[in-house]
Order: sequence, then C-alpha cells, then structure tokens
Amino acid sequence: MEAIQAQTRAQGTGNSVKALRRNGWVPGIVYGSDMSNQEIQVQGKELDAALRRQATNKPYRLQVDGQTYDVMVYELQRHPVMGNILHADFKKINMNEKVFTTVPVLMTGDPELGVATLIRHSVEVSCLPGNIPESFTVDVDGLNIGDVVLVSDLSVPPGVELGLEATEVLISILPVKAKSEESIEAQHDAAEVAEAAGSTEQSNRV
Repeated sequence: MEAIQAQTRAQGTGNSVKALRRNGWVPGIVYGSDMSNQEIQVQGKELDAALRRQATNKPYRLQVDGQTYDVMVYELQRHPVMGNILHADFKKINMNEKVFTTVPVLMTGDPELGVATLIRHSVEVSCLPGNIPESFTVDVDGLNIGDVVLVSDLSVPPGVELGLEATEVLISILPVKAKSEESIEAQHDAAEVAEAAGSTEQSNRV
C-alpha cells in the first residue's frame, strides 16, 4: 500500500491557502465515520508521485503527524488549465469492511475489422479495499464488426462483486465511419479554390 505523508493544517483564510499552494503544498482534508474532519496539507510533488505509483481507486496509508490512517482518495480538484492538484479529499476506511468504488476498463489489441469503442469507461465494484482491481483489461484482438464485450466477459478476481448487470455492453466493434457526402463535396470545393488560386498566382508572376 502506497504511503502519503501529510501535516495538520491550521484553518485560515483563502489567502493562507493560496500561500500554501505557492510554497508547493496541496491543502486537503481527511474524514471518516469515526473521526471529525481534519484539515491537512501534503507536498504537491510527493502527492503526484504517490498517485503515479498507484491507481487512485486503491487504498493509501495516510500519515499525519505520526498518526496513520487507511484512506481512499475521495476527490481531487485540479486546475482547469495547468492540471495540478488544488485540493485533495481522503476518506478513512476499515480494511476489513467492503467499499464501493469504480474500476477503469482498458482495451488492448486491434479488431480484425472495425473500430473498438468503449461504451463504459469504468465499472462499479464492491469488495474489501485490499481486493480492488487496478483495472479490467479486455483484449479485442480478432473481433469483428458487430461483436460486443459484455460485463459477463470480464475476468473478475475472487471477492469482487460488480455493480452492473451481466448483459451490460462494455465495448462494441463498430464500422469505420465513411466520409459524409457533405465533407467530400467540401473537399472538392476546396481543391477547386486552391487550383484557381494557383492559376491566378502563376499568371501574376508572368
């Protein structure tokens, strides 16, 4: 389990939060059913590194001033342009109690014909925190147009329950979209305009 180091954060004004971020800290909060909300701060670079080493849907060990909590990342707020983390919410969990979370669906391989399209990018699961899969990977190699991958086709580890019906479609193999008549006509018109412009340019050079 990946560890995240944090410090207790004194509640303050918006200016103090901005100052934290300028100094490389990410403000956050940790909470749970058996504890009151605790304001914390985490070094941004260390948090980014931890999230790269382990999927965000898996449990982390949050260490706050010598106190250790098993947590899940509940929410990350990111800057809309820069993408850096602005705020992090952690929820304290019991490693012996089931949790509900989502697991991403990934594709490998290439269909024989057509294009593989993800209908659902993630699947809801229920299991003990230590059993959460990092992802469900589906090999679409050799599939053809009209083929589908259902929830029932997933390889599900023991102890993991899915929150979707077995007949739910996850991936569909669709035909490659042909260019519309409008786009073909537009390309033809553009070619004519370019040809006319080229003729004018050449005549101007004479």
